Amino acid sequence: MPAMWSSLNIFAALALVPLSAAFNNPPGVDIWCGKAYRATNASFNPGGWFEEPSYSATPLLNLKVRPRMSIYLSNDPSGSLLVDTGVSHRIGDPLPSTATASSNHSTQALHLHIEISDTNGTAITSLTNYTLPLDTRNNEIPIPLQDLPAQLQPYTVTVHATLRSPNTTTPNPATFTKSTSLYRLPRRTDGGSATRIDNLYGGLAYQTSSEETWTSIFPYTYYAQWTLYWDTSPTTLTTFTAHNYNVIHIVPTGALSTTTTAYPWTTLDPYLTLADKTNLKFQYDLLFSATNTSTMLNQAQTLHTHPSLLLWYLADEPDGKATPPSTLSTAYTTLKTLDPYHPVSLALNCANFYYEDYAAAADIILSDVYPVATNTSWSSVYDTPCNATYGCCGCDDCLGRFEDISTRLDTFQQFDEVVGWEKVHWAAPQAFGNETFWTRYPSPEEEVVMNLLSVNHGAMGVVMWDFPTSQEISEVTGRLAAVVTSAEITGFLVGVERRRVKVGGEGAARVDAAAWVDFTAKRALVSVVNLRYEDTTAEVVAGGLDWEVKAVEKVVWGEVQWRVEGEKLVVNHLDGLEVSLVIVELI
Repeated sequence: MPAMWSSLNIFAALALVPLSAAFNNPPGVDIWCGKAYRATNASFNPGGWFEEPSYSATPLLNLKVRPRMSIYLSNDPSGSLLVDTGVSHRIGDPLPSTATASSNHSTQALHLHIEISDTNGTAITSLTNYTLPLDTRNNEIPIPLQDLPAQLQPYTVTVHATLRSPNTTTPNPATFTKSTSLYRLPRRTDGGSATRIDNLYGGLAYQTSSEETWTSIFPYTYYAQWTLYWDTSPTTLTTFTAHNYNVIHIVPTGALSTTTTAYPWTTLDPYLTLADKTNLKFQYDLLFSATNTSTMLNQAQTLHTHPSLLLWYLADEPDGKATPPSTLSTAYTTLKTLDPYHPVSLALNCANFYYEDYAAAADIILSDVYPVATNTSWSSVYDTPCNATYGCCGCDDCLGRFEDISTRLDTFQQFDEVVGWEKVHWAAPQAFGNETFWTRYPSPEEEVVMNLLSVNHGAMGVVMWDFPTSQEISEVTGRLAAVVTSAEITGFLVGVERRRVKVGGEGAARVDAAAWVDFTAKRALVSVVNLRYEDTTAEVVAGGLDWEVKAVEKVVWGEVQWRVEGEKLVVNHLDGLEVSLVIVELI
């Protein structure tokens, strides 16, 4: 093992993790999402709700800075920062009165001084003479990567923003400061891969040690339990790949769930080798345990140089289980120190339970919201009600509608905005049934609705629970996989900005739409999802304020016959649960 991957300090750090199994619950009370759920226990206040900031009468500067890419490699020719200068009444630092006198903040400018320092705090390089208007987002500023020697530790980027007063009687400028981390890592020479997050659009791209360029990927796959699918033969990988899925997530059950004996690498190795040959990427499940971290570390130390590793999966529903967040944060920091080349993910099950504490332990957050064929107000398993402070119905704080999925994604993204960090969100749609809370499997139509509704609301990857599923779902998701993982559609989903689309017309109720607009190519991908089980017989109009449709180029999913009227897409009928993906030419 090369010295750069020394494990001594890694084990020392995790030895300090408290060996507590859960928190927040009264003695002897089982909880899920912080709530008592057994009929023998009474309701209590679970706490953990996200605190929204109060309204400020004085406008606030919400200054944000982050690297465009989560990591840069030594062979990357260029890099940049993204800087926001948003004006808010809830998030940020007070603007001086001279800046708040005008309602048009964009006429006022911030002068930036940017400094990049090493781990000792020594300035390596700086950028000056950058001016940005107030109340703008995603301003991209090039940085001199060539001035930064490649290293495993991150650099610190500090932005000093000065707002000069136009009032000569009060000449002292107001200064605001924000910092972020910037990775410029050595190019892989150990056979391993690297995966980066584009902080502008949220997409992933990977590069192996034999490549010079990055390959974008829209992950589309299933969770699959070892004992229910994979363990029969490594050829299950070939079968899985034939369905067009581009990532595998092996849920470590059975022999792979051991934490008391040596990890069975000889059992898993043929799968790892075959995955590399078939260009199938891993979201690797580390089987995190708050009371036993050695298994996680042994796996990470063994696999961090594997060419098929795309990202780590640190924990599954730790918020539901009330895993102490501090143990996850320590594990995340340790994992990023061991392997800064790959992002870390985890799945959250709760609607609003210590979100900030749990999300701090990952770069990518999966939301598993399961609203189909379940009673969300009365638990069929525990024979108790479900509400904000009591009960478990399998879908936390849900209404049993598709909108539970979009609401969860939107809410988490709003939380992120308040916290001020960059998190990528994926979806874990329901592809199971006939068990516990759920009386049946989703239909193929429901499955596609849940998938693309998630994508419409910012999911940058999809990992369904779970495989094998019903034959009908397997067939439809295999066809959908061929679409969303294609180079053309991936280019839209990860390469341009997603925009919410206003849907008008008499038939617009519960019709959800989004668009990915490529102004350079004058093309857009439009996704329209009918959330109603009933047909829509009235007119539906979909379009944007700053993009106008010239013609329908091609339909990539569904059978909706769109026409173009007034530079917008129009149709007079949508079937119940109908979904349409269409590429259009722009004026």
